[in-house]
Amino acid sequence: MPPRKKAAVPKKRAVVLKPRRKKMEAPQAQVRPAEDMAEEAKFYTGPVMQKFEEARGFEFPQGYGDNRITIMVRDPYWIYAYWELNLGKIDQIRRDLKEKFSQARLILRVYDTGNWSFFDIGVNSGAQNWYINVGRPNTAFCVDIGFLTPDGTFIAAARSNVVTTPRDRMSEVIDEEWMIPDWERMYGLSGGFGVGKGSLEIREMIEKRMLHQVTSPGVSSLFSPTRPAVPRPFWLTANCELIVFGATEPTANVTVQGHPIKLREDGSFSLRFSLPDGQHTIPIEAVRDDGAEKRRVTPIVERRTE
Repeated sequence: MPPRKKAAVPKKRAVVLKPRRKKMEAPQAQVRPAEDMAEEAKFYTGPVMQKFEEARGFEFPQGYGDNRITIMVRDPYWIYAYWELNLGKIDQIRRDLKEKFSQARLILRVYDTGNWSFFDIGVNSGAQNWYINVGRPNTAFCVDIGFLTPDGTFIAAARSNVVTTPRDRMSEVIDEEWMIPDWERMYGLSGGFGVGKGSLEIREMIEKRMLHQVTSPGVSSLFSPTRPAVPRPFWLTANCELIVFGATEPTANVTVQGHPIKLREDGSFSLRFSLPDGQHTIPIEAVRDDGAEKRRVTPIVERRTE
């Protein structure tokens, strides 16, 4: 007889006991006073959909549309100019010069307002400021900015204010209004009586003031009888200097009298020479950075002193 098969034993299922959920009670609606709801509704404008840009710092504009030039004093020998030219004014000058405008260059014309003599400085069209070596202390200046054509026609776009460069030495004004009672002590400290050390210029000025007080009517002498007045020195000296300035491409190589010079960032340059008597030749040569082109200007200056 064939063996009997064992009856299959059913597998036990794992029983997972789930926790009973507590029956949640429905929240009771809170009743708000109608007055509060009406008050809040006044300030509700709906969901905010606008995306605000990040705050940016203030930036000064490139220009204000003005047509003006302003100058300021830097020291007894230099002034500083800055300007802005209106496009409308430039268009007007372009119409006035017609075909000459294409060859015109932008310049600063610097005036000595005492006698209205002037000299010109060529500037780059993109420049907006310039340091000017006027070379004369205690002098009033103003500056025109405009366009100069090769035939000498000049049309000013704007005129600056007037400034006066300060003195480069002590004032020579001598009067009783500024009299100091203790001049003898100051004179001695400056080395006037051979005691102490001080500025020769201060000593000379005190000598002038003390001598003026002695000789002025109504002013008693500050000298004691045993100290005679020091005679006032009288002398004259004069010298001349020459300022050479110009501009070219900022990348060019420039030599003056065969010596290389360093250009400013805008390609301008200025040099100051002592000018003794005689004739002086000052060759100025500019060579393009690749050596392809060369320009040469040779000022010849003569000084004669009588």
